Amino acid sequence: MDRSLMAALESLRIALHVTRVAIFRLHTTDQTYVLQRIYYIQTPSSHLLPRNELVFQTKHVHCLAHLYDGNVFVGHTDELDGDVRTIFEEHGIQSFMIAPIFIHEERWGFLTVVDCEQRRKFSAHERAIFFALARTIGESMKREQALTELQQLKREMEQMNATLRQRVEEEVRKNREKDFMLIEQSRYATMGEMLRNIAHQWRQPLNVLGLLLQDIQEAYAYGELNEAYLRTSIQKCLIQIRHMSRTINDFRNFFHPHKEATYFRPIQVIRQALKIISASLDHYDIHLHVQNRTRARIYGYPNELSQVLINLLTNACEQFVARDVARRIICVRTYADDSFIYIQVKDNAGGIDETILPRMFEPYVTTKKNGTGLGLYMSNMIVTKMGGDLLVSSSKKGATFTIRMPRKEGEKER
Repeated sequence: MDRSLMAALESLRIALHVTRVAIFRLHTTDQTYVLQRIYYIQTPSSHLLPRNELVFQTKHVHCLAHLYDGNVFVGHTDELDGDVRTIFEEHGIQSFMIAPIFIHEERWGFLTVVDCEQRRKFSAHERAIFFALARTIGESMKREQALTELQQLKREMEQMNATLRQRVEEEVRKNREKDFMLIEQSRYATMGEMLRNIAHQWRQPLNVLGLLLQDIQEAYAYGELNEAYLRTSIQKCLIQIRHMSRTINDFRNFFHPHKEATYFRPIQVIRQALKIISASLDHYDIHLHVQNRTRARIYGYPNELSQVLINLLTNACEQFVARDVARRIICVRTYADDSFIYIQVKDNAGGIDETILPRMFEPYVTTKKNGTGLGLYMSNMIVTKMGGDLLVSSSKKGATFTIRMPRKEGEKER
């Protein structure tokens, strides 16, 4: 812009045969009228101007007043009066033309040509050229100003994006830390639930082992212990020990996550969950009914989905106990339509408080006295990551949780 502008000013000086062409920036206050020179071209023989800033008292510039109408002011220094004439004479000006420069319809400054060699008249053609150039300069400077503003806006946007990127990265880091903490807390809570289930699974075989050992001791005391009796008792003990060993294997396999997704039927994850929690259901005298109405296959991680079912069944157990429900029934039902496969867990434990229902899957939301509020949150996260939904509804009779998983395209009933 500067180079092309200086070239235009030089062309104007040569075309009009004048001493100096300059652009002044206008600054005004109530008391002063200040012209600050920012660009100029002059003949090599001309002396440098004594100063680049012209300051007038506003009350003394009435002779320039018609410039506010957007016209070209053409004249001679000896026709002026007051300090305007004094300043023009100080700069050795004899004849001049002044045209306003507008940017966005506001007076930005002035384009001036002066002749310090002679008192001369400027023709109408010269005035037209001069006025046209003033308008062109205004348009060019407007574009330059817009470009500068755009560049400034771009820098601000880049800075904002950099700041936003940092903020996003910081929030992602915080969310990861929060998720890690939630997962850790959920893992500890799940371990506690599993230990309780193991205790329920082992309680009966441990009781049987205790009775067998007592029986062996009594048989020995009464002289009834012989080789055949001992062999039979040992076999019975080994059966209970093997049952306890299978329980440990079931729990170990349950905690071994699947690295790759696979196809499986809903009834498989139900059976897997019941291996873990059936003893707890028996302990709390809960009747479980399973209705398997589909052979469609889910694509995902069966152990993780079994964990969701265990969480739902465990919650129902605790509600039965907390509310001291007499007749305790849980119905687990599987079915499918053209788009989804469903696993539904329905109980008669009295339903969910309406104030809690909308926030069921948020972390730390719980109605239990010593609950963590993470079971349903993690269950919802597991189902969501597998592409499904965990839905809940409630009535006065009880709560219904539904796992809804999408059917893979091309997967049909078998």
